[in-house]
Amino acid sequence: MAKKNTSNLTQEESKKFIPLQGEPIIEIIAEPVLEPQIQTPETPITTIKTQSELEAIIKELQKTVDTLKQKESTLIEKISALQMVISEKKALTERLTEELYETKQTALQLADSNSQLLEEIKVFKQSSQQTSQQSSQQSSQISKSIQYKKSHRSIERLQEKPTQDNEDFSKNTWLYD
Repeated sequence: MAKKNTSNLTQEESKKFIPLQGEPIIEIIAEPVLEPQIQTPETPITTIKTQSELEAIIKELQKTVDTLKQKESTLIEKISALQMVISEKKALTERLTEELYETKQTALQLADSNSQLLEEIKVFKQSSQQTSQQSSQQSSQISKSIQYKKSHRSIERLQEKPTQDNEDFSKNTWLYD
């Protein structure tokens, strides 16, 4: 009875609605709702299988279970192999990361050493240029300080040696004998 009352109420409410002029009207016809039938144990089962059919189904299901177990064991083996590969890759990645870090540190140290050496070379070149400039300045100062004076003296005549006598000659010729 409650169902009839709600369907009657909805029909009455729908009749109360007055649409504006020019608006299309949608009419819905109310239909009674049927309750689904629930199968009780008292109702007979339409498909009854024989025991041999059920045994055949059980055997097929057991075969399916066996093949699924084999697939499961195969997949477990593949998973363990893949996990080993992953762990090896992680170890390799960690080792390469450490080597990369060490290489970067070495490169930074070499760059620092290189820049220090370049600074030392620059300082050395500047000091050697200053030294060469100072030595050239000193040599030019020395050459400027030394003034060559021209001598206007007359050349002194060499004193002539006294001529040797014949006797002296004989004394000195003893070596020829």
